Amino acid sequence: LKECGAEYTVVPIQFGAQIQSAEYLAINPQAQVPSLKFGDTVLTESLAIITFLAEQFPDKHLIPAADTLERGEYYRWMCLSLHLEYAAFNKLHNLPVDTPERRRQIGYGDFDTAWNTLREHLKNRDYIIGNSFTALDLYYSGLILLLTQNFKVLPADETDVLQRYAAKHLARPAFAETMAWAQETVAQMPPAE
Repeated sequence: LKECGAEYTVVPIQFGAQIQSAEYLAINPQAQVPSLKFGDTVLTESLAIITFLAEQFPDKHLIPAADTLERGEYYRWMCLSLHLEYAAFNKLHNLPVDTPERRRQIGYGDFDTAWNTLREHLKNRDYIIGNSFTALDLYYSGLILLLTQNFKVLPADETDVLQRYAAKHLARPAFAETMAWAQETVAQMPPAE
C-alpha cells in the first residue's frame, strides 16, 4: 500500500484468540493475514493483494502493462513462487522428496532445484522481470526474508544471490517505513491470548 501511495487504514490483528475470533473469521475464514477490504470485497493472499494493488495504481508502474510479454513473465514468476513456497514448507517440515517418482508427484522437483531456478535467474539481475522494480520484487524479497530469518530454510549468507536481491528491495523507503510501523505496533500489543 505504501509503494502505491494509497490511502489506507491498518487494523492490527493479534495471533491467538483475535485471529480466531468470529469477527475475523468472517473476514478471512483461513484465519490468516493479510486481508484487504476494498469497498465491500475482501481479498486475501499476499500475492493476490499486491498484484491487485499494482493494477489499481498503474501510474506507479508496479506491474507490466497487460498487453506485454513482461506481464506474461510476471504471471510466470508469480505462479512459480507457489512451488518455491511448497518446496520451503516441505524442507521446513522434513517431508521426503527423495525419489524421482515423488518429485514428479509434487510438481516442483525438490527444494534445491526449485530455488536454484530462481537463484540462476537472478544471478545477473536486480529485478525479477525487466529493468525496474515491480510488486513481484517486493513479494519475492519478503518471501526470501521470511524463509531466511523465520523458517531458516534459506542461507543467511549475504553473498548469496537471493540475499543480495532481497536486500536491495527491502531497503526501499516504503518497506522500511512499513517494517518500523509493524515492529512498533507489535511491541505495543498485549500478549496474545
